[in-house]
Amino acid sequence: MSKENSSEKKLEGRIATVEQAVKLLTELALSANERMVDLEEAQANSERKIAALADAQIRTEESLARLSEAQAHTDHRLDALIDIVRRQINGDGQV
Repeated sequence: MSKENSSEKKLEGRIATVEQAVKLLTELALSANERMVDLEEAQANSERKIAALADAQIRTEESLARLSEAQAHTDHRLDALIDIVRRQINGDGQV
């Protein structure tokens, strides 16, 4: 084998190695891009769920505030009823 032939074979081997590296890098870039798209979709889905949870929390807090007001009103009416019953028991007779 001549020196020139040997150099050509080495060069061809290096070119083949570079071609394989470029092919691998292209595949890796495509794979990374696909994963990025998947991550973007997952993030958007998470953001929608967080927004729904925040809305649910706001509605729950509003419901609790209304419930608290209703409970206070009920307590007031129960206190009035207890006063009436006590007066009846004590013989005041005033209703």
